[in-house]
Amino acid sequence: MTNQTMTNRTTRRMALLAATLLTVTLTGPAQAQSPVAIGAPLTGEVILNRDIEVRIDPNADARIVMTLKQGKALNALDTPRGTYWTKVAIGGQPIGYVPADSLDPALMVTGRPAVGGEGPKPAKPAADGKPAEPPYTGRSAAVVPREAWDKAAQTPGQGYVVAAKPISATEFIDAKKRRPFTLRKGDVVAVISVANGQATLALPAGTRAVAPVDGLVGVVAPYPLPGMPPIEPGMLYGAKLGQYISYSEGMRAWKEFTAGPGSAYRDLPPMVWPVFKGGRTLYDLGVGPFTRLQVDTACGTLAQRGLDCTVIELETF
Repeated sequence: MTNQTMTNRTTRRMALLAATLLTVTLTGPAQAQSPVAIGAPLTGEVILNRDIEVRIDPNADARIVMTLKQGKALNALDTPRGTYWTKVAIGGQPIGYVPADSLDPALMVTGRPAVGGEGPKPAKPAADGKPAEPPYTGRSAAVVPREAWDKAAQTPGQGYVVAAKPISATEFIDAKKRRPFTLRKGDVVAVISVANGQATLALPAGTRAVAPVDGLVGVVAPYPLPGMPPIEPGMLYGAKLGQYISYSEGMRAWKEFTAGPGSAYRDLPPMVWPVFKGGRTLYDLGVGPFTRLQVDTACGTLAQRGLDCTVIELETF
């Protein structure tokens, strides 16, 4: 089988899975965390991701009023429902409409500062005078190799996380014995609970451990997904469909999703993962991994049907 044939089959399979999202209805609060929702109302500071023609009305046949280059900073005002066109402005003055998928948020989920904003501040020295390790500022969701996932998934938990950097942890050998160790970058473990910035984890060895949440990233799914060929190399994305205050609420929404038009995902691991932010732990619900084209197609169609869908970048281990 040629590489082109495998690529075509992969694309068709992912397109079929994306199509199952077209009529899904989720319950519970859906709070988008990225400034961009493809095809949905979009506001705030944005950056053009390609050269683009600005049109006077939200359609491809409207008169062109100017051409802008990739990297131009704009203000997104709104996206009329049922269209893929976003009204934009320069310096507060509306100039016309551009395709919604030509815009990226000025403040990306990767931690890049907004235009004119401040970057990450240096970490304060630790109590012993040594420089403190800076907090993790990467993406809030990840996909991991199937082998690492299968090993961690033998232990049930409130979602799964992967270490994005070496993390000092303490293992509970028994009621009295403790053992300090380091979670290595790429280690995948189950989450039992989170409190005061510390996560209680279930280790594959059958013991428990405690580690700070800084550097732990929620796992969306393994790759490749069961029954699917390997995905193409490059940046991977997820379609986030909602956010919930507990793992149980996220699981309820996942079951409702897979019981309906999302039935193609019924036999896959639940895509509900923890997100640690501002001292809180929330649980995101979504599907992935996708290529950029696949996730744009899925989220654009969902937005046209009045459903929230946010494109997120996935960390890959």
